[in-house]
Amino acid sequence: MRKSLLKYKRSQESIGMSFNMIFSIILIIFFLVAAFVAIRYFLDYQKEIQLRTYFQEFQNKIDEISSSAGIVGTDYVFEKNAPTGTDALCYINFNAPTRDCVAIKEQLGIKQANFAFHSSKYDKIMKKAGYKMITGINTDSLSNCFCITKTAAGKIKIRISTTTINSIVTIGAA
Repeated sequence: MRKSLLKYKRSQESIGMSFNMIFSIILIIFFLVAAFVAIRYFLDYQKEIQLRTYFQEFQNKIDEISSSAGIVGTDYVFEKNAPTGTDALCYINFNAPTRDCVAIKEQLGIKQANFAFHSSKYDKIMKKAGYKMITGINTDSLSNCFCITKTAAGKIKIRISTTTINSIVTIGAA
């Protein structure tokens, strides 16, 4: 009886040991997956913040230049690093868009905006924050669609200027 009980305990210990090992491996895998998901979330959030910050700074600079409306001939080059994963900043005229801009509009699912970042890879972040309606711009002088590509240094340069005594500014490639 004692031998059979001892044999039973040994088999239980070996099974218990492998259960602990399996449980530990499952926990390690769970923590690795959770860490990967959290890191991915923060990287996506960083990209979204970059896009929103770029548009906000662009709008602020246009507002600043247009507030100095009495000064004709104000000329400024807005130069900022392009957000991660973007190739160009495009102006889209919704009244008469060209084929290229229609493609950008459809890829991003834009309903109402006049500026959008062009990217070779449109992901959920680009579709969420990659476009914005920028106000205070004279759109008469702009073509239906034009894109300002980023430089080799990764910056997008936009010329913002005032040509008349009103609060509307004109933009173009620098």
